[in-house]
Amino acid sequence: MLCLAGCTANDDIHAPAISGVNPARASAGTSVVLSGSWFCQQPEPHGGDDVDPLACAHVGVVQFDASPVSPTQYTDSSITVEVPNRLPGSFAVRVSVNGRTSNSVDFTLE
Repeated sequence: MLCLAGCTANDDIHAPAISGVNPARASAGTSVVLSGSWFCQQPEPHGGDDVDPLACAHVGVVQFDASPVSPTQYTDSSITVEVPNRLPGSFAVRVSVNGRTSNSVDFTLE
C-alpha cells in the first residue's frame, strides 16, 4: 500500500527558535529582548523588493512558564516583552506562533 502525504505552505518553515534572552536576569516590569529566528513563521519573500522584511504575518505569544505575555515589539529575529509580575525564581521562556512552539531558554526573575 502506497500512501502519499500532501504538502502545506508551512512545510518549508522552521519552528521558531530562541537563541537567547537579554538580560537573562531581571525584575518584574523590566523589558527583555528575545533573539532568535523564525518568529514570524512565514516564508522568505521571493524577489519582492516591496515586502517589508520586518513585517510579520503572524505574531506569537511569549510565555514565562505558563504565564503568557504580549510582545511590545516583534520581528522575525527579535521580540521585546515586559517581565510579568510573578514570584522570583527561574522560568522557561518560550514563543508560540502559528501553531508552533519554540525551544525554551532559562530566565531568572529577581
